[in-house]
Amino acid sequence: MFTSSTRRGKVTIRESKSILVKLNLIIGELLPVFYEYNNKIKHTGFYLKPVHISTRRLQDGAVIKYYYYGRYWYRLERDPAGKLKWIYVGKDKPLHELPDPPHNPLEGVVVKKYSDTIEIVFAGEELFREIYNRLLGK
Repeated sequence: MFTSSTRRGKVTIRESKSILVKLNLIIGELLPVFYEYNNKIKHTGFYLKPVHISTRRLQDGAVIKYYYYGRYWYRLERDPAGKLKWIYVGKDKPLHELPDPPHNPLEGVVVKKYSDTIEIVFAGEELFREIYNRLLGK
């Protein structure tokens, strides 16, 4: 494992792909809570996702996948053809009257997957220790 810190307090580590499986297990535990929350608020047209995945293709054809863990709000709309459109609203609750969203323990974690390299950026030292200990089963 390679670890580095920045002046902004972020911690970056490089790990094997097995770490993604462990992160997915943590998210898997949360999904029922997010599903239940989204069922409660579906009449508003908003939807909350615990992970946002973005893909970037490099000039050499390689693909980098970014996994952003947090609370991401979307508005669902249908176009005239009936196709569902996801419109990103932001990280903050879009309507004050909505119930408070569930906590995401991975909030502030960004995973960058490139070939066999996994780079994880934690928002701070405390978050790094908390999540890394959970991943190692301590």
